[in-house]
Amino acid sequence: MKAKQIVITGALSSLALLLTGCLASSIYPFYSEKDVTFEPALIGQWNKVGDAQEKWVFEKKQDQAYSLTYTDGKKSYKMDAHLFRLKDQLFFDLFNPELPEDLMPPPAPTHLLLRVFQVKPTVRLAALDYDWLAKLIEKDPGAIRHHSIGEDSKNAQIVLTADTPELQKFVLRHLKTEEAWKDPFELEKR
Repeated sequence: MKAKQIVITGALSSLALLLTGCLASSIYPFYSEKDVTFEPALIGQWNKVGDAQEKWVFEKKQDQAYSLTYTDGKKSYKMDAHLFRLKDQLFFDLFNPELPEDLMPPPAPTHLLLRVFQVKPTVRLAALDYDWLAKLIEKDPGAIRHHSIGEDSKNAQIVLTADTPELQKFVLRHLKTEEAWKDPFELEKR
């Protein structure tokens, strides 16, 4: 198995399929404890608008964390979700603490970022656009600390290695960059 496939598996490959294409992943979380918030309206079962097979179930895990179960119609995947606020904008940091034991070498656990545009009446989300990020890093390798995994630069998986404060500065710097947050999708409560 290629290093790229191992990282994607470790980084919730199910969610990558959900959002189509590769996802921007990070070794460090995108949030710090002071940024975390909780929105009770998210608790419950949701369906992706236009795809009845795709289901998202948010349950309260801790004081300010969610357990998210994502179902694509064939399989279900569980992950931790932290809703957090940077300035006036909400985000989700998704993380799967349980890695498959049968992969060697074991994959590095990574965090995925979703921007939350609205919570009511539907949840509207967008992932940080991987293609945009790859083009930005190709043009300006110093834009954010990262590591490319894979032998072929065209097919390499980019993993962000910046620490949380640097990640947050990067995200805030690109809040108004439309290409960074294109292709939002919506969830409606069942």
